[in-house]
Amino acid sequence: MKKKIIVLIGIVLPVILLISVLLFAEYNNVYKECYVEAGVSVAPEDFFKNAAGSISYDESSAVIDTKVPGEYHVVLKRGNFNHKSTLYVSDTIAPVGEAVSVILGTGEVCEPEAFVSNIADATEVTVTYKEKPDFSKMGKQPVEVVLTDLGQNETVLVAELIIAPVISEVLVEAGSEAPAINEFVTEGVKAEFVTDMTAFDYSVLAEIPVTVKVDENTYDTTMCIVDTIAPVVEVKNIEGYLNVPYKAEDFVLSVEDVTEVTAKFVNEPDMSKEGEQQVTVSVTDAGGNETVKEASIIISKDIEAPVINGGDDIYVVIGNSVSYKNAVKVTDNCPQGLDLKIDNSGVNLSAEGTYQVIYTAKDLAGNETVKTVNVIVKAQKYSEDEVNALADKVLAKIIKEGMTPYEKVEAIYYYIRRNVGYISHSDKGNWVQGAYEGLVQKQGDCYVFACTAKVLLTRAGITNMDIEKIPAKTRHYWNLVDIGEGWYHFDTTPRKDGTIFFMWDEARLMEYSVKNKDSHNYDHSLYPVVN
Repeated sequence: MKKKIIVLIGIVLPVILLISVLLFAEYNNVYKECYVEAGVSVAPEDFFKNAAGSISYDESSAVIDTKVPGEYHVVLKRGNFNHKSTLYVSDTIAPVGEAVSVILGTGEVCEPEAFVSNIADATEVTVTYKEKPDFSKMGKQPVEVVLTDLGQNETVLVAELIIAPVISEVLVEAGSEAPAINEFVTEGVKAEFVTDMTAFDYSVLAEIPVTVKVDENTYDTTMCIVDTIAPVVEVKNIEGYLNVPYKAEDFVLSVEDVTEVTAKFVNEPDMSKEGEQQVTVSVTDAGGNETVKEASIIISKDIEAPVINGGDDIYVVIGNSVSYKNAVKVTDNCPQGLDLKIDNSGVNLSAEGTYQVIYTAKDLAGNETVKTVNVIVKAQKYSEDEVNALADKVLAKIIKEGMTPYEKVEAIYYYIRRNVGYISHSDKGNWVQGAYEGLVQKQGDCYVFACTAKVLLTRAGITNMDIEKIPAKTRHYWNLVDIGEGWYHFDTTPRKDGTIFFMWDEARLMEYSVKNKDSHNYDHSLYPVVN
């Protein structure tokens, strides 16, 4: 028995001894304390003398941030073993940065950070004044700023502060005149504008850079156009009808404000209820200034039907068109939502006869009025005597006693431009028909305009001649006139660019023609020489 115990002890003791040696080696492999400079990267393996195997931080370990100096208690895990170590992060290196000169306007201040750029350090850096500068003192002055990191290391930088003799920001009330130079500089300083102060719209809110010259130096400042005055608003009460929508603007009778305003309901009326309601309207300008006003609306039921005015018989020449809507005018006590339907399906403009067009007007409440109008279609036989008589009626209205030939020509030109509308087609080859269409139907293309001018000029005793563009993809017609001073171009046809071709000489018309795809290129051999 003793022999067995001795044998067992002989086996167990070496095993225990071996385990103890292994455990001692494992725990002795960890640095109990580690010291690093702030900003250095630290990995779990860095805490081991021999970093073999898989090593990680335990969940209970402190989170290490080497940008923050301090003491970190670290728990590391390798295999089945947990190890503890303490990491000391210190910051012994002072921060660096570059000094920056700062230029400020009178009355302007800044933080110490404005005097430094490109700050570099492993830890967070704060910037303070060693001695706060005097921001009320014009001219140059040195400024010392202190960079301090989390390790309390300090770096002192010397920068320069320049207080310019200009106001950093000038406020101008919208609607005011351009400000004077003395508003941009300190009292007693002589200066002048480099910026053209008349170039701005002082009714529009804006921040505008302005340059001012003092002595031989220029300074940049800012002019802020602001609106600080609330709108002056007058509202009105409304008598409305059920289910007719109204906007807040409908209750506004007048507004006085320099900038653009918007209106909205504070409480919107319920248009589905009859009776009187109070309405609150808010009017706000571009500066955010608000004026609130109270108004009222009386809502009633609409039982009045629309009225169709006009609607006399319509006469039209075969092949021409009819503007049915222009033949009548519809009115109603409640114009919102008023609808007019026109049924001309029974009209045949290609054959002589009397036809009917039906007008149906309905308002928002469903009240309805129906009116039937005759459309009389006839064949037209154009007569030169009839056209001359029509032209004489026009001339009797526009030509006054004592007018010079020039004034007569001018009156004719502008009558045509104001009374004849342009459409892109007409029959050509019969000038009498063209003149009739211009005087009666008051619409047509360039041929109609030229023929209308021809009959009016002729009946007014003005020497004139027809002229035509050399035919190309498009054709064009106009007139020549002579009031005793030679020939001039006279083109009454409107163009998209709004050009007025009244008494143009040859050079002017040809210059225009070249720039506009040969719009008036004509065969000069067929016409007299134009001035």
